[in-house]
Amino acid sequence: MNEGYDASQPRKLLLATDLSARCDRPLERAKALAAQWNAQLTLLTVREGPQVPAEVVQWLAGSEAGTEAEFAARRDIAREFENAGFPVSLQFADGDVADAILAAAAQTDSELVIVGDARINTLGEILLGSTVEQVARDLAQPLLVVRQRARAPYARILVPTDFSPAARLALETAARLFPDAQLIVFHVHEAGLEGLADGSRSANTSAIRLRCEQFIDSCTLAPGIRARIAIDSAAGAPELLTARYALEHGIDLAVLGLHSQSGMLRLFMDSKGEQVLRGLDCDTLL
Repeated sequence: MNEGYDASQPRKLLLATDLSARCDRPLERAKALAAQWNAQLTLLTVREGPQVPAEVVQWLAGSEAGTEAEFAARRDIAREFENAGFPVSLQFADGDVADAILAAAAQTDSELVIVGDARINTLGEILLGSTVEQVARDLAQPLLVVRQRARAPYARILVPTDFSPAARLALETAARLFPDAQLIVFHVHEAGLEGLADGSRSANTSAIRLRCEQFIDSCTLAPGIRARIAIDSAAGAPELLTARYALEHGIDLAVLGLHSQSGMLRLFMDSKGEQVLRGLDCDTLL
């Protein structure tokens, strides 16, 4: 066992990338996490078919051109990760992006899947329509969507909570993967408190904080983590306040718990959820 090995942190990572400059940010973050955790990194690129004239020419040229392209890609990856200090491999797949990601994650026993924001790469528009629903629902591993450059390790992590089991899983996952970061449990409650007397408003705030503390106490956390968890709350619409809070408080990563029947899945997969995901400028772990 390597010195500094932590069994609670991922040992195998999967990065979905089209190997273009549009995926530089998720590539940077994947490299940083693999180095931080001394993990094995697999790069997956999915060939969906020719998209631009140059790709059509290559497709018409047949397997020989494809082999040359793969050779060039492997050469570039070898240069990119020279002396990285952790094992790296490159895989190619054909067909539907979501299916390929799910299959590769299972085949490689990856513990974290990393993708880029659909606004800056073309990997099947990960955050839009049915693709994110299929990946998020069917993927056994957490899905990290990278938007920002990897200038430093994640230091401030936002965990929105509705006190559900999915939210509990989100907090436990954030604490397990990033035990040195500051965690902020953020609860958005219904608006309409303006008409209350000051005492009632204060009592409501205290009640919300107590419920947040009880929620944290119900989570399975390593010793010392609780002292690094802050609590905050706001009244209004979650799809608006989550993105605003992340921006105003310098959040590096937002961790969102999902489940298939109610609560968070409806919140983050319907039109409001799309606004949350589009509005967040920080990286997002689903």
